[in-house]
Amino acid sequence: GIMGRRIKFGFDTKGFEDVAARFDGLGGDLQAFFTDQLEQIGETVGEDTLEAVRASNLPAGGKYSQGDTEKSIIRNPKVSWTGNIGSLPIGFDYAKPGAGGFLITGTPRMKPDHKLETIYARKKYCAGLMKEVSDALTEEIGRRMKGG
Repeated sequence: GIMGRRIKFGFDTKGFEDVAARFDGLGGDLQAFFTDQLEQIGETVGEDTLEAVRASNLPAGGKYSQGDTEKSIIRNPKVSWTGNIGSLPIGFDYAKPGAGGFLITGTPRMKPDHKLETIYARKKYCAGLMKEVSDALTEEIGRRMKGG
């Protein structure tokens, strides 16, 4: 199950080797660029997650919520790099009390929080974030080539 596992948003720069060479040639630091992009994503995901655990989205309208789940949301995660792989902890810090994992997956007696499920259990949300990162990179390269 998801409990006890942190959710990580992983990013592999391998597919970006051609781009990386161009970026370096243009005086860019690709890892710094991706770190910045991923940390912005981390903040976005944190805000979306916060929105998703608002009482109106919770089971029973939040009647059983103690506010712990909200406190366990990772707000400003930092990227760590291992070789080409940047990873960013997102979602909930399971070391803190809260029902984050259950809200994502649901339980036999409770439907998942639809918004959380969309963020963490569906590929589309993540794919959208990845597209934003590569679009930002393309834009940045264009800007540098123009000497902007």
